[in-house]
Amino acid sequence: MVKSYSKGARRRSKKAAVPGGIDLPELAPVKRREPNGQARRTAGDRDASVAVMKVRCRQAGLQPGAANLREVRGPWFGCSSGRAMAAIVTDHEERAELWDAIQHMRGVQGSYDAVIGAPSRHARGMRLLLAPEAMEVDADTPPVDDRTDEEKLRDATAARMRLESWLGYTDKAARSAAMSAVLDDCAPGDVEGLVTALRCVSDGLYGRQMVWRGRG
Repeated sequence: MVKSYSKGARRRSKKAAVPGGIDLPELAPVKRREPNGQARRTAGDRDASVAVMKVRCRQAGLQPGAANLREVRGPWFGCSSGRAMAAIVTDHEERAELWDAIQHMRGVQGSYDAVIGAPSRHARGMRLLLAPEAMEVDADTPPVDDRTDEEKLRDATAARMRLESWLGYTDKAARSAAMSAVLDDCAPGDVEGLVTALRCVSDGLYGRQMVWRGRG
């Protein structure tokens, strides 16, 4: 006759099999992930993301309908330069490339400012306009920078000079518009000039043949 045991008896039997009857720590629950590998978002995460998208719609002068909420998920809608660029550039791939140019300009200037001890040009509050999932740390997070101060200054100076050379392929007004809007976070005035300068930076960033993009 086969004996049947209760769940409690089976648990006590397993515990007794461990020397000294010590309770083993339970394994931490496995964090569920989306098919793309990102951590699965909770209802609270989704609510926060929708709230951010509604703010972006308001800043872009759009009604927060379903289509516009999807539209403003592009990261370029998180800052005034990105919104100005997206207002006249409709192709998604070009928007993404020009957004890379905006980020590159800020990264280059930010690194240069840091090594010479200049204050940060951008308020940390700008991160509030990022979708929550964009703020997660993952495998793509840059490693710790172990360069010497001299190496950092040399590299930052070289990157800044390279950026200035790319911007040299457009007119002075366009360069000024980009520097003011992107680096100093001023409200874009000459949006056409901003986009023209960003296209020059994008050409350099993607290794394309540099061409003169001056106006007039």
